[in-house]
Amino acid sequence: MLETGKISSSQMAILLYPSILATSILSVPSITMTHAHQDMWISPIWAGLFGMLTVWVAVKLNRLKPDSTLIRTSFSLLGAVPGFLVGLFYIFYLPHLTGIIIRQYGEFIISNALPMTPQFIVTGSMVLVCAINARLGIEVIGRSAQIFTAVFIFLAAFIFVLLIGQLHPSELLPIAENGIGPSIKGALAPAAWFSEYILIAFLLPYVNDREKAMRKSMLSVLFVTITMVVTNLVCLFLMGDLTSSFIYPVMIAARYITIADFMQHLEALVIAIWISGIFVKISVFLYVYSITVADWLKLKHYRSVVMPLAFLCTVFAYWSARSQADIANLISVSGNTYTIASLFILPLLLLLVSLIKNKLTRKKKASS
Repeated sequence: MLETGKISSSQMAILLYPSILATSILSVPSITMTHAHQDMWISPIWAGLFGMLTVWVAVKLNRLKPDSTLIRTSFSLLGAVPGFLVGLFYIFYLPHLTGIIIRQYGEFIISNALPMTPQFIVTGSMVLVCAINARLGIEVIGRSAQIFTAVFIFLAAFIFVLLIGQLHPSELLPIAENGIGPSIKGALAPAAWFSEYILIAFLLPYVNDREKAMRKSMLSVLFVTITMVVTNLVCLFLMGDLTSSFIYPVMIAARYITIADFMQHLEALVIAIWISGIFVKISVFLYVYSITVADWLKLKHYRSVVMPLAFLCTVFAYWSARSQADIANLISVSGNTYTIASLFILPLLLLLVSLIKNKLTRKKKASS
């Protein structure tokens, strides 16, 4: 084992909640409105079903070799060379994905809060704090996630409650005017975020009650789905078809809040939601990337590689995208397909290889 720390399945489910929502809650309403229009609230439901399938794949992979991460499991299933190549793929893919997350954070903070601050200061300071968190181990990440997830949920709920008086439920109609096709098409983007639940396959070796992991992770998917549905409904009821014209509809929604002329301009709450969620998300991704590299290189400990890999991810943040337009391209149809292929299709193929090998082994035993 690369570390001795352990978390519970409940802690894992809690830390996965902001790990999925941190980057999706601000962008999903706009993306789903583009494809699904007034059925945008249905899209996260389809994506949630996909998320549950991803959880099932991740847990099943771990049960093949309970004390191994996805990288070690690929070695045992495929052999030395194919397993090496699968590991190599994730060695290059994870910094790319983490770099995109870091860049999204930087672009959002610069455009909405600190326009005069150099981006490397904004991103570098956050990555440094997250790297320290990841280096301290999975137990520290789990405990900090419990605190920041509570902040995340409280502030999001507070904003939604304050917006109730501004909502127009008539924007919901007509439901499924053009069938379920548009809502399924709109589900591609949130499905890409839900595919990040494959992180479970990397985290389960450090969970001390794995028998509860499936149920707790499914509950995490359910709560993420409910949060996405509520967010989409609030944006739909508030802005209607204009939702798709904004990069961050939730940020625009916060500007609608005006209570007795003294509670206004609550955009800072949205920024607080973003920061609390992104802290957990970057910490988790840096941790997973570090244990992946340590596993692949067969190191005894992962902590020595955290800081260099954090720097590499920061570099990827600048290589992956140069502007907000580049980020938008990365979460387009092709970008989402790339994410799903990397985080869902490849692990699913590993699971299928395992099932085929087990079937052939049983046939061989039966014939002998």
